[in-house]
Amino acid sequence: DNKFERLFHARGCDMIDINLNVHGKVEEPPDLIAFPENEQEIKDLLQFCSKTNISCVPFGGGTSVVQGVNTPSDKLGFLGVIVLDMCKMNKVLEIDEVSKCAKVQGGIYGPALEKHLKQHGNLTFRYFPQSFEFSTVGGWLATRGGGHFATFYQHVDDLVESLTIVTPVGVSKTRRLPGSGAGPSEYRMYLGSEGTLGVISEAWIRIRQRPTIRANATVVFDGDTSRDGFLLGAEAVRKISQSGVYPSNCRLVDGKEMVLMTQMTDYASSSVLILAFESDQRENLDTDMNHVLSLCRGLGGRVQNDGNVWTKSTKGGERNGVAGAWGKGFMAGGYIAAEAVLRGLLTNTFETAITWDKFPAFYKAVNSAVDALFEKQNNNGFGQFTCRFTHVYPDGPAPYFTFVSGGDISLNGEDNRITQWMEVKNAVTNVMIEYGATSTHHHAVGRLHRRHYDVENGKLYKQSLSALKTVHDPAWIMNPEVLLDHPKSSL
Repeated sequence: DNKFERLFHARGCDMIDINLNVHGKVEEPPDLIAFPENEQEIKDLLQFCSKTNISCVPFGGGTSVVQGVNTPSDKLGFLGVIVLDMCKMNKVLEIDEVSKCAKVQGGIYGPALEKHLKQHGNLTFRYFPQSFEFSTVGGWLATRGGGHFATFYQHVDDLVESLTIVTPVGVSKTRRLPGSGAGPSEYRMYLGSEGTLGVISEAWIRIRQRPTIRANATVVFDGDTSRDGFLLGAEAVRKISQSGVYPSNCRLVDGKEMVLMTQMTDYASSSVLILAFESDQRENLDTDMNHVLSLCRGLGGRVQNDGNVWTKSTKGGERNGVAGAWGKGFMAGGYIAAEAVLRGLLTNTFETAITWDKFPAFYKAVNSAVDALFEKQNNNGFGQFTCRFTHVYPDGPAPYFTFVSGGDISLNGEDNRITQWMEVKNAVTNVMIEYGATSTHHHAVGRLHRRHYDVENGKLYKQSLSALKTVHDPAWIMNPEVLLDHPKSSL
């Protein structure tokens, strides 16, 4: 019942959460924070909560940006709220070097996992979300996060072999298998469950040797504006994604974001495509790189430091030029977002995925919706809205939008930035629904995306998910209002 722990575990890391914390608005903090050390303690806690009508919120690392770990409202009628923090279950339990898999506990954080794997034959999970420093394996699985690879292994789903979930009615362990066609996938049923069915206590994850060979290149697509340049770059990325090669990095970035993140002003009317291939065995990656670069040149792309030799041995990714400068800024994004709140700015992001045939019109519609709000809102005359591709598929991209503007703060100090942001969020959500984009590609649903998520799913899905929840969590105490309405919900 430590006051600091109760405040720390009250909500996640979205701009809304940070803003409320800055203003000291924590009306409904959790009552207790639990730090279990084994599965039996998790099971005992969940059974206690279920019998006594106390809600339980699995916390992960607390980096949710969709109100996915926030304390549920007192209006739901629970006698109390306990947040479950898995940080004491943080071990690598076993490594199968033959099958290249590792059994890990759900509470292990990204840096600790990578440090341990590196000490065992230079292995790696190779999963680096922006929240890597502060998030856990259990959280990655529960939210179906997206990681390092821009193609092929975009989601954590493909890097999981099996898992163990502790629920209020018992423990379920899925079988270790490289693949199976035996009915609906059991372990995938728990991926993305966001703490509503139980707590992921352990998982077998697929690991690999650390890459020692890399090839990096940067391509610039010029336009009359950065948005024109982005659409040119998007067509190149589409061709790359459908060409049968799988770059580890294939991130297209709006030139205005490049300027903001790197202070390099040459890209204001362009888009920049950052490409990379990596391997721990292949000695030469030039064939793959030259193939995708030829596609880029065919669409007017300017290859920086152009040549035919790209492969090099290196211990890290690209550290030089605009790509290296942007990468450093990207990893600092979480810190910058928190500082922006203190400086009176409004910064936030949203992401989605959509098929290639719809993307150009969708991209223009989202920009138009936000441009209209820039004209309307009190933003001190400053607003910038940009897009980048974080992950790409043969049938469509995962566009990630960044909104930066002056904050709507009145002369008497009244902070209206949450209302200001929700105007933007609701406007772009309407466009996403209209064009058939997903509510989220890798940020999860939480509470923030519920409106879109509910219309995204098929007619029978919500009832099916409700039945699944009732089997695992009969009292509906697990992370209420996430994914599904609670019986007393007002969402």
